Amino acid sequence: MIRKLIVDVGPFETRYALLEDGRLAEYESQLPDAPVPEQFYRGKVLRVVPSLDAAFVDIGEALPAFLPHADHRYRQGDRCLVQAEAIPTTETKGIRVTDLPQLTGHYLVLTPQSPGVHVSKKLPEREQAEAKAYALTRCPDGSGLIVRTDWQTLEGDKTPFDHELSRLLSKWEEIRKMAEQSYTPGLLSVSTVPQRCRSMLCQPGAEIHVNSSEFAEALIAEQSLTGTEGARIFDDSADGPLIFDPYQIDEQLEKAGRRRIWLKSGGFLVVDQTEAFTVYDVNSGRDERKGSPDEKALAVNLEAAEMVLQHIRLCNMGGIILVDLIDMDRQARREQLLEFVRSRMKLDPAVHEEGITSLGILQLTRKRTGLPLYRQIRTACSVCQGTGSLPDARQTEGEIRRTVARRLRAGQESGYRIGCSREVQELIRKDPFFENVQFSLHSERNYSLSSQ
Repeated sequence: MIRKLIVDVGPFETRYALLEDGRLAEYESQLPDAPVPEQFYRGKVLRVVPSLDAAFVDIGEALPAFLPHADHRYRQGDRCLVQAEAIPTTETKGIRVTDLPQLTGHYLVLTPQSPGVHVSKKLPEREQAEAKAYALTRCPDGSGLIVRTDWQTLEGDKTPFDHELSRLLSKWEEIRKMAEQSYTPGLLSVSTVPQRCRSMLCQPGAEIHVNSSEFAEALIAEQSLTGTEGARIFDDSADGPLIFDPYQIDEQLEKAGRRRIWLKSGGFLVVDQTEAFTVYDVNSGRDERKGSPDEKALAVNLEAAEMVLQHIRLCNMGGIILVDLIDMDRQARREQLLEFVRSRMKLDPAVHEEGITSLGILQLTRKRTGLPLYRQIRTACSVCQGTGSLPDARQTEGEIRRTVARRLRAGQESGYRIGCSREVQELIRKDPFFENVQFSLHSERNYSLSSQ
């Protein structure tokens, strides 16, 4: 599989697009002042909530951060050093932070306030024992280490591991000193190389294309610290803001945002999103393949399941995901579909399969890892407030008439300034009620009424 990370660095946002064999697999948009995981903050405890075993911390953002497991360790007014752990997925919640920081590298994770050595369970048992023994000889007093799966790429030379440990220790010392010298809540450090790029740097055969020479130089400097050959970095600054165009990324994003998603066979998916879960309805559509109804249903369901897994990964959907499959009578067909889903889930570790219900609904869950795609590239309509529907013009005109009538009955006989759509204005002009009312009309998206 050929993996390419395309980075579009703009004045107001930075966009990251991960391509796998030319297909857009993941997308992320970051604003310059937006919080990202692993950032460090100087915080001040606003209040402790014993019932939640948590505290709310002022970190200089619009909303206070949520610090779990803090009931017995902090009091109101205490100052603390915290690290962003999870970015909120709704506008009513702040960042979740931790006071047990982690500094992530390619081969290891430094846990300066959590002693102990741990090893990735994805390594073979023999390598786990070797990695733990070596890490124990390098682990600083009072700190901890987590050896990552990339340990197996070191083979006999452990020098890159030692260099990375030294670099992370220096970085932690720098952050600690900044926290000691800071007295107001706020951001302490911003990594010049985002985690999304760092995870690609050590992947041989991968490519990173950037339209900023400064950003490309930062990536090259970061890669040189690992001491190993990894992804190739390309400075495509000549492409400027059009760096996405050769890969048709914007077109793929536009298709991902549609409510109806077509399958190659002629079938299609209908997507509906709610606050609690996302629902996919599978339809055979124009599929005209030959075979028994059960075979055709399985074929469409297999194609739909693969598309669903790709779509939820690209759109970064989290929570409960329900897929209303085409009915399959035989249990063996359902087991075959589940095996197919499990094989495709390896590309997205955040997804978990929960089986197929008696009603033929495939149940999936996916860990929330940030803002979903629709929140990154779209904003709620100021008129419909995200509901997707508008009040009928006749109902709006009736509401205006009743509001004016109530004010007239209360003695407010001065003129009225009415803001509404053109359709509503036409109805007001035709309504006999307004013939004896002094008013002026103004074009506005949302209905408003005030005295002149």
